[in-house]
Amino acid sequence: MTCKYCGRTIADDSVSCPYCGSSASLYSEPVEDDIDPISLNQNHYDDYDDEDYDLEEAQELESKKGKFPFNLPKFSAHGTSSEGGKKAFSVNPGSINVTSVFSFLCALFSLIRLFRVSSLSSTVKENNTALNTSVSQIQSAVRDINDRLLALDTTVANVQNNAYQQYASTAITISKDLTNLTGPVDAGKYNQMFIVNAKGNLNINESFDWQKYNEANKNWDSIPFSGNATSNEVYGLRIENSYNKESSTYVSILWANGITPAAAGTYRCVIKDINGLTNTSSEAVVSVAQK
Repeated sequence: MTCKYCGRTIADDSVSCPYCGSSASLYSEPVEDDIDPISLNQNHYDDYDDEDYDLEEAQELESKKGKFPFNLPKFSAHGTSSEGGKKAFSVNPGSINVTSVFSFLCALFSLIRLFRVSSLSSTVKENNTALNTSVSQIQSAVRDINDRLLALDTTVANVQNNAYQQYASTAITISKDLTNLTGPVDAGKYNQMFIVNAKGNLNINESFDWQKYNEANKNWDSIPFSGNATSNEVYGLRIENSYNKESSTYVSILWANGITPAAAGTYRCVIKDINGLTNTSSEAVVSVAQK
C-alpha cells in the first residue's frame, strides 16, 4: 500500500511508515502513478467518509507534520537503493579506509606538532636574543669595572709613590749640611773635612754612603772604606760614624787621613734608613795642594 503523507510504497502489513512515521490506520491501497502524493496529502480529509473519519486521530497526524519521524529510515549496508523514485541514503562500512583515516590523523598530529615546534623555536630565539643582550651588558659592565680598577690602581700607585717621596724627605733630616773647605787640603794632612748630622731610623754602620763624582763617566761613585779604621788608602780618607743619645742624632765625619792628590773632586753624602728611604746632602768641593 501507499503512505498517504509521503506517497511512498510500503508493505501491506506495516504498522507505521518507515519514512515519515505516520500511523498505518489511515493508509489506503496503492494509487495510480498519476496521482500527486502532495495533493493526496493535502486533501486527505476529503478521501474518507464521514462515518470513517476520526477527528482526534486526524488532528494528531496533522500535528506531526514537519516533525522528525519516530522511526528512522533504514540504511543499506551494501551500496544504494531507491524506492518511490527517490534515492535512499546509504552507508557502506566497507568503503571506510582505515589506512586513510590513520594517515589523516598522523598528518593532523604532525601539523599540530609543527605549530608547537614553530612556536617553541620562536620562543627560544627570543630568549637567545634576550640572553645575548644580557651577556653584552655584563661584558660592558665588566670592562667598565676593569677600567675603574686600573684607574684605582694607578691612583693608589701615585699615592704610594707620593707618600714614599714625602716620607723619604721627612724621615731623614740633616741638621748640618756639607760645607765647602775654606782652602785646599795639604797633601798628607790629617784633619776633619766634612760633617753630616742626620735624624731618622738609621743604621750607624750602613746608613752613610759617601760618594765622589766621577768626571770620566759622569756618575757618582761610592767611596769604598775597609779595615778597622774604615779608611780608603787611595784617597787618604777615613770616616767616623757616631750616635748622640741626647739629641737622637747620627753624626758622620769624613776625615783627611794623609789625603792624596787623587782625593781632589766633588763630594756628597747619601743617607739611607733601614726601610730603604734616602736623602742626599748638598755637594762640597775638595782641592788638594802639593807641599
